[in-house]
Amino acid sequence: MGKSEEQTERFNYYVDESLDPSFKDLTERILPLATYFTSIDAFIEKHSKFEYGFVSHALCAAMRGLLKEYLILITQLEHQFRTSPSFTLQKFWFYVHPTLHTMSNLHSLVMDILDAAQDASEDEDDILIVEGFNNKKDEIPQQIKGGGILTILVDRMTTMSGDLATKKLYVHLLSKASQPYVSMLHSWIHHGEIRDPYEEFMIQERKNVKKENLKEDFNDAYWEARYTIRDKTLPPFLIPFKNKILLAGKYLNVIRECGIAIQEPQQQSTEEVVGKDGVDRTDVNVNSDILVAMDGGRFVDNIEIAYKCANRTLLDLLLKDQQLIARLRSIKRYFFLDQSDFFTHFLDLASAELKKPSKDVSLTKLQSLLDLVLRNPSSVAYTDPFKEDVKVEMSTVGLVDQLLRIINVAGMMEPTPAFSRANRLAESFAFRKENVKMGDVESENEGSEDGVGSGTEKPGYASSVAGSVTGSIVSSLAGSISGSIMGGSNKQPLTGIEALTLDYIVTFPLSLVISRKALTKYQLLFRHLLYLKYIEQLLCNTWTEHTKSFHWRRGSGHPALEAWKSRAFALRQRMLVFVQQFSYYVTSEVLEPQWRNLEANLVKVSTVDQVLQYHSDFLDTCLKECMLTNAKLLRVSYVQ
Repeated sequence: MGKSEEQTERFNYYVDESLDPSFKDLTERILPLATYFTSIDAFIEKHSKFEYGFVSHALCAAMRGLLKEYLILITQLEHQFRTSPSFTLQKFWFYVHPTLHTMSNLHSLVMDILDAAQDASEDEDDILIVEGFNNKKDEIPQQIKGGGILTILVDRMTTMSGDLATKKLYVHLLSKASQPYVSMLHSWIHHGEIRDPYEEFMIQERKNVKKENLKEDFNDAYWEARYTIRDKTLPPFLIPFKNKILLAGKYLNVIRECGIAIQEPQQQSTEEVVGKDGVDRTDVNVNSDILVAMDGGRFVDNIEIAYKCANRTLLDLLLKDQQLIARLRSIKRYFFLDQSDFFTHFLDLASAELKKPSKDVSLTKLQSLLDLVLRNPSSVAYTDPFKEDVKVEMSTVGLVDQLLRIINVAGMMEPTPAFSRANRLAESFAFRKENVKMGDVESENEGSEDGVGSGTEKPGYASSVAGSVTGSIVSSLAGSISGSIMGGSNKQPLTGIEALTLDYIVTFPLSLVISRKALTKYQLLFRHLLYLKYIEQLLCNTWTEHTKSFHWRRGSGHPALEAWKSRAFALRQRMLVFVQQFSYYVTSEVLEPQWRNLEANLVKVSTVDQVLQYHSDFLDTCLKECMLTNAKLLRVSYVQ
């Protein structure tokens, strides 16, 4: 791509070849000043336009001041030329020679900025070619705005640091050009506001991401994507502090969103904010010349003080004003069934409703029953100030189906032997139950060698007992397993108990920690615990039915049948013990220890991001150790 003089402000002057060689040599030494001045002046005229941003305006103002001094010198020399007959070209060279060095460095800076703009334009052209020239905009490249210009200044100052005069020049330009940027930085870290109409600051805001989206946002987009770092406008001297700068403003934005007035850090003592030892600069890797140019490095102290002040304010808001730990304890009580006497009572009251298909269940009725239980003075939850925030919901998919979708397995794998075995098991149970009910199955022991079928009992007695077992143990458990594993399919719709889950109302700013994503993880753990509790209840109810049944209570007089009944009792008891042991593992070996670790970490936490990280790690660890994040372990747990 060609570069025209109009586009790049590049000018060149040449000496007439017919000039006397003695004059030509001296003229060629002086002539670059004309090139430098014309290029710099054209650059200033163009880059002083409003669209180039505040930093470019400040740089042009500083360069204009230097050009003014240069023009004063030229005016004085012109006066000498007109008034002094002894003024010669040699004297002119003597006076302008020191200025040549300064003008040359200014011209080199201008050329670097123009080259950066040219490279950015070529990269943009390549992107437009790939994208078919869609959405082409006539915009100023970020490389020559704001932090991009400061980056070029810092690079040149570092490269030319051996030349004291050049370094002094670039220190002067950097101190002037950085003032608007430092002003934007001050506004961000002290007020949480981005005053950047020309998109030249290091922080950019996505205004379409709002706190109201947290109720339905599964990706924490408000915290992660609302404010991000714009790398192209990040000066090198701010790279060590970029995370603190980003977080300081984000914290202040959360505080302002809560309607709380933001206190100026100047109103608090430095010792109160950063401690008696002050700001630690041992890890600050910034060139000392840059610190001198940037107001003696005061910006380092300002960033540190602003970050700690904003962090402490938001941390106090979450932990003290919003009672984060108390909120998490409340969630633990309901979602982890901690001290769950209220929930057992709720299941008893809602048992008839929960046996219905999930689409026929009345959420209003279930919510009324839950509120009734929670307001019962004898319930542990009665004293919970946040019990009004617990709501009943019905999931549209089975637990395993939902988990497989989350771990990107469902819909992407062929039917596995585990699922086929579950289908065959359910179909076998249904077939046997139907045949027993119809009376079409002959006694399993009729005509056998042990003679059970020729006893005093009528033929079909053993089948009747087998039908009782099938109806009470096998049918109930198989239906439960099939419903949960294949939940959401056309073969087996979910019942109310299988689709039951809880929700929790969380307001801002607690929704930053207890986000929709976090609540979904709590719901998965709750459904897992509920399923174990439900299976345990089914097995206990089976024992109750057996104690009431005439066939199970009296002896049959047939040793083989009695042995078969003993095996059925043993099977039921082994299943019950397994479910109870598994429940114990989930609650006592996973959830409770992890909760104690979380609570201990939250007590000694020092930053808001640590709160977010500890809470996220807690939920992820619970899901993993409960075997809810591995497809193979899921099928082992739910399909035997």
